[in-house]
Amino acid sequence: MIKITGTTHQTFTFPASVATASDFYRDFSRILHYLPHIYLIKTYGPDQHRVMYHTLELGLYRVRLYCDLQVKYDEATQTLQVAPLPNKPPVKPGATVHSLTAQGYFTSQSVFQPRDDHSLVDYRLSLEAQLPKPFALMLMPDKVIEQIASNITDWRIHEIAGGFIKRSVQEYREQTAAAAGEGVAIRAARTEVCHTVAGPRTRLAR
Repeated sequence: MIKITGTTHQTFTFPASVATASDFYRDFSRILHYLPHIYLIKTYGPDQHRVMYHTLELGLYRVRLYCDLQVKYDEATQTLQVAPLPNKPPVKPGATVHSLTAQGYFTSQSVFQPRDDHSLVDYRLSLEAQLPKPFALMLMPDKVIEQIASNITDWRIHEIAGGFIKRSVQEYREQTAAAAGEGVAIRAARTEVCHTVAGPRTRLAR
């Protein structure tokens, strides 16, 4: 088996208060769509899910890692934690000529801190797994394969985190802009209705 790991630590600014930011990111079914290469497989219960990490590496191998996870938010520390969900049967590892499948362990931590009218988010993300050795690399030493595979996974984790930050912040900005536009349209419509109901006043001839 080949052990792979990938980690990243990034900080970003979210254009809203800590209360708004934490509420936005606590909805895992929503934020999942902002994570490149991560797909929802099933939901076990509230804040408990199985997801799949799926990538095509070296233009040849499809890597599928199934991760069981749970989402928790600590109000006291303003920390959102995604951690492995225990007591779930792991996926059986397998390898074909062009694919690798195994159980993975996905974790993330987001710490929200107030910054004026914005939030500073300290974001950490990691992925670990034990993969079966690819058939085409049986003659290569395990340590060499692990180094190459971990470098690839580390790059992918940076890609996932960067895409997640960009997509989620952009989505929030678009939602708030749309809500503001709807508010302006509603106020304009109400004003028009008031003018129509009132109508022009007719002066009586004396």
